[in-house]
Amino acid sequence: MMKEKIRYGKVTQAEEFLFPDSELGVLPDKLRLAAAKNGRRGIQLLLPTLGEKAVCTFSSGDFTAEWYGMRAVPVEYNTGNGVAQGGGMVLMDPVEEKPPYAIRKAPFQVYDCLMPRPEGVVEAKDGRAAIYLCLVPGENIREGTCQAEVRVALEEGECRLLLEIEVYGVRIPEEEFQITNWFSIPAICRFHKTGQGEPAFWEVLKKYIALMRRARQTCFYIQLDKACVAGTDPYRFDFSYLKEMISLFFDSGMKYLEIGPLLSRGFREDGSPDMFTGTFRCMAAPEVDLDSWEGYEITVRFIRTLADFLRENGWDDKVMVHIHDEPDIHVDSLKTLESRKRQYYLTASILRKYLPRVRIIEAVSTSGFRGGIDIWVPGTAGYEADREGFLRLTDLGEEVWNYVCCGPQGFWLNRFLDFALIKNRLLFWGCEANRLTGFLHWGFNQFPEGMDPFQATSCPNDTGLGTNFPCGDSFLVYPGTGKEAWPGMRLEAQRRGAEDAELLKLLRKKDRTLHDKLMGRLFVSNEKYCDDPQVMEEVYEELLRALS
Repeated sequence: MMKEKIRYGKVTQAEEFLFPDSELGVLPDKLRLAAAKNGRRGIQLLLPTLGEKAVCTFSSGDFTAEWYGMRAVPVEYNTGNGVAQGGGMVLMDPVEEKPPYAIRKAPFQVYDCLMPRPEGVVEAKDGRAAIYLCLVPGENIREGTCQAEVRVALEEGECRLLLEIEVYGVRIPEEEFQITNWFSIPAICRFHKTGQGEPAFWEVLKKYIALMRRARQTCFYIQLDKACVAGTDPYRFDFSYLKEMISLFFDSGMKYLEIGPLLSRGFREDGSPDMFTGTFRCMAAPEVDLDSWEGYEITVRFIRTLADFLRENGWDDKVMVHIHDEPDIHVDSLKTLESRKRQYYLTASILRKYLPRVRIIEAVSTSGFRGGIDIWVPGTAGYEADREGFLRLTDLGEEVWNYVCCGPQGFWLNRFLDFALIKNRLLFWGCEANRLTGFLHWGFNQFPEGMDPFQATSCPNDTGLGTNFPCGDSFLVYPGTGKEAWPGMRLEAQRRGAEDAELLKLLRKKDRTLHDKLMGRLFVSNEKYCDDPQVMEEVYEELLRALS
């Protein structure tokens, strides 16, 4: 006997967050989507039920289904705007009204975590089943209209949804746009109860790498620490312990290794980083000034050994090196800036002497370190502020990317959990609009000791500057049970944004006028844009149609 049809709930294919208390309504009988031949589309379903589970099935001759249960996570603070509360990164004092750039007034819960459910059985919680379906096209799918049906069996009956998927005759190209999200090894070990290098560690690391590749990540950052120090009298180094890990990333399809830093800010007496220092220290010996004879000798031996290690493994033409993160940020005087610049150039000179095929990559706020950097990575706000300088660098053939972290805030595009989901995707439209070739974000799974993203999503701040980091800033994925790693909706939005960037680049080569017209409907600058998910759907289909 056919179950009673469920007609009440919420369904969306748009780039928007759902919440445990999202308003429900009458469900449509049919949902229309547009897709590239190799593009994965996503659908969110929120259904009321008194039962304990939802059993999901999917029928289509052209697509297969990836099922996920959506888990809500807390957003305890709203992000600041760079001015309120003395420039605090989050508004730790209760706010009376929702900030105009936020989707909701904190605290609230949002469905960001995606728990894989390969069998299509999704647990219900608090009277609702929250489901994410990702449609995976078959390799031989043809252009045209495809039909599919989604069924979700609940205790009360069955939800049936017909999908009409318009497949356009265009394929998303292989990755040319570069993406890096920095991952944390200590967080992997802590959440998955394994030590680095143990068999279980490699098993779970592969899960995290798979999530990176799913979201079109092309570069991976290996952060150096004192583990490479093999002796101190004199200083000797050994990087062979990194070989297995680096090989694993390259075997997954990653294109470039990022490694570093070579220098350190050093530390203050209380153990916090010396954020405003004018004297860089050696990374492997943070008590030693780079400017000293001892510091110079340590740095030369360090770089020479690193260069030998990379060459021996055939990676010297696939490496990008960070000398020191944000060298022109947190500077209290021109004297400090000039001192840092001189030390940075000294280190760059040593690096290029022993590793001539290297490319130096750095997060910066301005174009001021000219001659020392090959891949410039300004923050989105920094790019807009020094647009003229970065355009001149681009004209000279140098690479310029963008990055976000705990800032910029307010109406600037960023990836915080109290910002609209579509802003994650629009960041990549901005990269294409500005002809940038890559994107960097520090937070893939950066959970410091004591942080659990299912309990709190605002990362503690050990720099001594400002408040906690904004909710969601430090991560895009979640530690799953056992050896699992779970993606988030923001990581899915990254994937779609990166796919968009490749398609937009194709259109720019084919029809520059139409490219600019479509771009202008959504993106003007990183602070001025259209964040209406329905407009995104319309423009995306126009993009596919133009390329078909």
